[in-house]
Amino acid sequence: MKYKLAFASVLIVGLLAAGCSSTTSTSQNTTSSTSSTQSTTTAQATNSVTISNYAFSPSSITVKKGTTVTWTNQDAVSHTVTDDDASVGGPASQLIPQGQTYTFTFNTAGTFTYHCQPHPYMKGTVIVTE
Repeated sequence: MKYKLAFASVLIVGLLAAGCSSTTSTSQNTTSSTSSTQSTTTAQATNSVTISNYAFSPSSITVKKGTTVTWTNQDAVSHTVTDDDASVGGPASQLIPQGQTYTFTFNTAGTFTYHCQPHPYMKGTVIVTE
């Protein structure tokens, strides 16, 4: 009986140790995945921007001249896409409700920075190349 109790104790300790090491591995994978996601958000080559959690994602994109970019609002509140410098003729949307989109065609090369008018801490950049 003493041997069965000792064996059961060793088995439980072994299972707990195995469970802990697997959690550590998963945690490391999550961190690694997050790091690579952060490094790819700079100037992505896409023509779609998602508005979610009060942020533009990706925050910076690169497109060719003549490309139409589409912003899609997934937040419950409305947002805008407003060029920081109205004199350059960049995007200037009205309020975009949840589930709606706004499109703008970039016909001039350059760097266009924009923000959300009601939430000015939300910022994004479109880099337009020839």
